[in-house]
Amino acid sequence: MMPRVLHSERTRIRLLQIFAGLCIFIGSCKMFKYMPVNMVPPSIPDAEYVGPDTCSTSDCHQAEQQYFRLNKHASVAISISEEDAETGQAEGCETCHGPGSLHVINRGRKTGDILKGNPDVCFSCHLDIKSKFMLQHHHPVPEGRMSCTDCHNMHGHNLHDAGGMKLLSQNEKCFKCHKEVRGPFVFEHDAMRDGCRTCHNPHGSINDKLLVAGQTITCLRCHWESRFNSPTAAIGAHNHSSHPVAAGQDCLDCHSAVHGSNIWRSLRK
Repeated sequence: MMPRVLHSERTRIRLLQIFAGLCIFIGSCKMFKYMPVNMVPPSIPDAEYVGPDTCSTSDCHQAEQQYFRLNKHASVAISISEEDAETGQAEGCETCHGPGSLHVINRGRKTGDILKGNPDVCFSCHLDIKSKFMLQHHHPVPEGRMSCTDCHNMHGHNLHDAGGMKLLSQNEKCFKCHKEVRGPFVFEHDAMRDGCRTCHNPHGSINDKLLVAGQTITCLRCHWESRFNSPTAAIGAHNHSSHPVAAGQDCLDCHSAVHGSNIWRSLRK
C-alpha cells in the first residue's frame, strides 16, 4: 500500500503546482491587462490647427481633397488636449500632417512647416504595423531608407480594402523596387497572380525574405498532399521520392525560380 500512497501524494502535489501556476499566470494577465492607447496628434512649433476646410478651399491641394474625402483618414479626429476638451480636435489632414497655420501662411514654400511622409505619425495609430517593423526581417522603414508613402497612397480613394489604404495594383508597388521578379516569364508561378502577399508579409516577418512562414512551409500551404504528410515521406509525385523534404531538404533547393522561369516548367533556374 505504501507505494500507492506515495504515488497519490505525488499526484496531489503535482496538481497543486499546476493550480498555483495557473493562478500566477492569471494574476499576471490581470496585472498587464490591455490598456487603451491615447492618440496624440503631431505638433509643429508655433503652428496652430486650421481645420480641413482650409486645405480643401485652398488652390494648392484640390486634387488630393477630391479623393481624400472618400478615404477613412478624412473622418479621423484626435483631441488636441486631454486636459481641455474645449481646445478642439485635429481632423482630417492635420491628424497626419500636423497643424497647418504656418503652411498656409508660407503657401507651402518653406520646408518644415508641415509634416510629410513621417512613419512615426503612421505608427502613432497603426501600432500593429509598428510591431511588425520591429521583427528581425522588415523593409527599412525604421531605418529611414523607406517611408510608408513609398507603398501606400495616403490620399487614395479606393475603399475596397482598408478604407483607401489598399496597395493599388499591389504587385506593381513591389515591382517598383523588385524589378528582377516582374517577368513576363514563359512559365509563370500562379501565386504571382494572387499577389506578392500570398507568400510575403510586406511589413515584417520572423522569416527570411519576409516570408509568411518558413521556406518549405510557405510552399506547402498550396502544394500539399495528405498522403505525403509524414516525417519520412517525400512531397509530390513519384519523381520526388528521392527528395525527402520533411527530412531537411527545402523546395527551393531545386525550384529556385519561384517567381517564374523562361526555361523550366518546374520553376528551376
